[in-house]
Amino acid sequence: MKKIATMIMVAIVSLAVSCDTDNKEDSKSLTETALLLFEADRTPVAPVPEPCPAVAYDPPAPAAAPLVVDGNYFKDSHGRIVILRGINVSGNSKVPDFMPIASGDMLDPLPGWGFNTIRLLFTWEALESTRCAYDEDYLDYYERIVSWARERGLYVLVDFHQDAYSRYSIGGCGEGFPEWAVTPAVKHATPDNGEACSSWGLRMVFSLSHQKTWRDFHRDLYGVRTRYLDMVEAVAYRMSQYDNVIGYELINEPWGSNDQLEEFFELVAGKIRGRHPNTILFVPPKAIVSSGMASNTMAKPSFANFAYSPHFYDGMVALFKSWRGNDPGDSLNALLDKAGSWGVPLVLSEFGAPAETDNVAGYIAAQYDWLDDHFASGIHWCYTPGWTSALKDGWNMEDFSIVDDAGRLRANYTPRPYPQKIAGTPGIFTLTDAGFTLTWTTTLPDAATEIYLPEDYKNDKTLSHSIPGGSCAVSGQLLSCTGSGTGKAWVTLSQ
Repeated sequence: MKKIATMIMVAIVSLAVSCDTDNKEDSKSLTETALLLFEADRTPVAPVPEPCPAVAYDPPAPAAAPLVVDGNYFKDSHGRIVILRGINVSGNSKVPDFMPIASGDMLDPLPGWGFNTIRLLFTWEALESTRCAYDEDYLDYYERIVSWARERGLYVLVDFHQDAYSRYSIGGCGEGFPEWAVTPAVKHATPDNGEACSSWGLRMVFSLSHQKTWRDFHRDLYGVRTRYLDMVEAVAYRMSQYDNVIGYELINEPWGSNDQLEEFFELVAGKIRGRHPNTILFVPPKAIVSSGMASNTMAKPSFANFAYSPHFYDGMVALFKSWRGNDPGDSLNALLDKAGSWGVPLVLSEFGAPAETDNVAGYIAAQYDWLDDHFASGIHWCYTPGWTSALKDGWNMEDFSIVDDAGRLRANYTPRPYPQKIAGTPGIFTLTDAGFTLTWTTTLPDAATEIYLPEDYKNDKTLSHSIPGGSCAVSGQLLSCTGSGTGKAWVTLSQ
């Protein structure tokens, strides 16, 4: 069995070497490549930098936690189940000047479109392009967005984002980590992030230089992992004062073995919790799980108050730029099963498709249908208010933005009703062309169950309900049901 596994590994390595033509460093013989992987040489090829000066922090004094994890759900201070329906902000924040959200007005449409959460991308390169020197202007910028989100009733999930490690990786097609964080064991690329990078995902998978970079990161061979830990600590210290910050995704789509990632997640969690003790941690799987073609076999983390935050992109949709009607349920069910085995909530913290995908509306609706069926949380990719027809989302010619250059919604997102807060145990949520019905067992007298309504959704519909000791009413884009009793409850808004 080991011989077969070794042969498979050698074949993969051979393919990686032949496909990575952007980096002459990767043009090694098969023997050299095998030695690289199997001997696991830990000898630095350049001097190891001196540690950065230590930072002294005041004792943590965080704001009250807006949400906590309770079994498979998030709950607010009233004990209500909260369903997160969010949007990633923003696609063009991955490249200089890294600060595309210029004013709070750019967030104004989001609540009206049904979003109660933003997953706000944080780019390490923008904070620490020079080792040991933080750009406070970037941290101030990020903090302003958190404050603007709070003013608009939006939760914030801090997303330590990277794709393929760095803009100085895989032929200049990655993003996230600063150049000095790329291992000196590979040739550094010149940033591109243009049309030549449209197949960046394949480059990432088959780039040996990419694998080397993550290898040295997890070994902390040049102190890069240590600096990442210092960085998340600094961010958590600043964000802990905001009562709309629900938590931190430990890293976006990481690479590494189970052992490496399990160790890394424990270290990141410790740094964040040291500055923001009552926050929720969002734990991702390794990047390849997002394709739906691999399962997450990592062990459950040792820390509490966390959620499982995988992504999902249908590989066939990406390949053919068309949705053929296949059910995403099998892949999504596997993600939910993993969350269930850990006894934590599932947050699908990225999903979506380019607006020009054939039958994109049906594809997106199928994923939201699944989220509704399971009362699961999801965060759509993405909102890029600076989208243009020439540069698309502004990174690698991706075109996932739900808005066009005039701020109008595109075909890849349509607002739809859903329960945002449930004062008890969820039952069934059924959405049809005519309207919807929500059932639940109310266990919290006088606490409101709240359902988001798209603009003008109620105009041609009739409201009916049965609420123990109470009633339902529509105010603006919110349907609220409150009663003094407990027991079975339902509400219908339908033609």
